[in-house]
Amino acid sequence: METAVNRVADVGQGLAFEADLFADPAQRIALWQCNSPALVTPKSYRKRAGFEEAVARSGARGWPVALRPSGGGTVPQGPGVLNLVMALTVPQGFGIHQGYQLLCDPIIALGQSLGLDLRPGATPDSFCDGEWNLSSQGRKMVGTAQRLRPLKERRVRIMAHALILMDGPVEPGAEAVDAFHRDLGLDPVRSEVHTTLQAECKTRLPDEAEIARLLTAHAEQAVRDRLGE
Repeated sequence: METAVNRVADVGQGLAFEADLFADPAQRIALWQCNSPALVTPKSYRKRAGFEEAVARSGARGWPVALRPSGGGTVPQGPGVLNLVMALTVPQGFGIHQGYQLLCDPIIALGQSLGLDLRPGATPDSFCDGEWNLSSQGRKMVGTAQRLRPLKERRVRIMAHALILMDGPVEPGAEAVDAFHRDLGLDPVRSEVHTTLQAECKTRLPDEAEIARLLTAHAEQAVRDRLGE
């Protein structure tokens, strides 16, 4: 069981780490965190008018922009953000909603152990909004995404990714996404619709090692429950 948080110097290393997990045929559950702030946006955004200028402006504000192959929207990375990655090989009939349920199960379980009621659903005006956000009292704490690749013998490789806002102020990251959106003519993002695990926790938040151990254990239990492995 990999319980340590993998620290990377920049977000490019984090994305490369995820790509390696996706390419590995083994069932992998891992955590990573980036030491420096950055934005990650879908590669499809390159087609938007003014993209290169928006990237340059974001970098000048201290938020360099990296591209990812999955869809969705732009998200912040850096200290205070923890990434959970579940790279698994599943039967062909295992659908995308099942993948999101599998990903959300361990985070909801972690929240319950800390006295939180995390619920899936859209969070209007949040960054990278989607129906599989996890929110506490209506404020987004977790964003989710998936990649799928068909394999032989009616199998599918999935990489389910969750971005968890752990601690620290949410304003810098949300405002960085909002400014990037503004430069691209996209919808605004409001920082007040986001929250962190630390801000919502009713008791003292366990240290990083314990959070990593609990989250990994819950993820492995979710795999057993959902996939019978």
